[in-house]
Amino acid sequence: MPDPTPTRLPMNRTATIACATLVAFSLPLSAQPAASASGAAAASSFSFRHYTAPVPPDWQPVPPSSGFRVAQYRAPGAAAAGDGEVIVFFFGRGQGGSAAANIERWASQFSGPDGAAVRPRVETGVVHGMPVTTAELSGSYARGIGAGPVGAARQGQTLRAAVLESPDGNVIFQLHGDSGTVEHHRAGFDAMVRGFAPR
Repeated sequence: MPDPTPTRLPMNRTATIACATLVAFSLPLSAQPAASASGAAAASSFSFRHYTAPVPPDWQPVPPSSGFRVAQYRAPGAAAAGDGEVIVFFFGRGQGGSAAANIERWASQFSGPDGAAVRPRVETGVVHGMPVTTAELSGSYARGIGAGPVGAARQGQTLRAAVLESPDGNVIFQLHGDSGTVEHHRAGFDAMVRGFAPR
């Protein structure tokens, strides 16, 4: 389980998170896909509590493998690359760890050439009044749920993740897989995060 201790990130100014490159940004709130009516909604959005978010039509729903996963999708692989995975986590109010704690843990699971540390690129912003922190790391990835890496590392991987601070608790979005696949689905992932809104 990630560190549940809340840590507030400074907004709209430079900060250091696990030697991260941090830039401020503002997520555009216009041109967001609206939730579809019943029938088509499952293919283009997902709902969680009183929130909804758009989902790219080519993502394939997968039954969540744990109760902490509120949504899970297979993102089809780009040319000559494997499929990616998209997961939305929710651990409950005050649980799941702060954005800073999660980014530090994700960075510990990545390594560059010769085992060098990987510097995450971190952005902060606001979506529908809710603070959000986005991080991206690339390199050899030994993915794990707890602290540190688990299992053998896979080369050429990218993780793009966002921690959105909703009034109900942090919602954590992840897209991971072969770097080419993550790049291919970057726009769809970002649209899902910035489209997360109360219904």
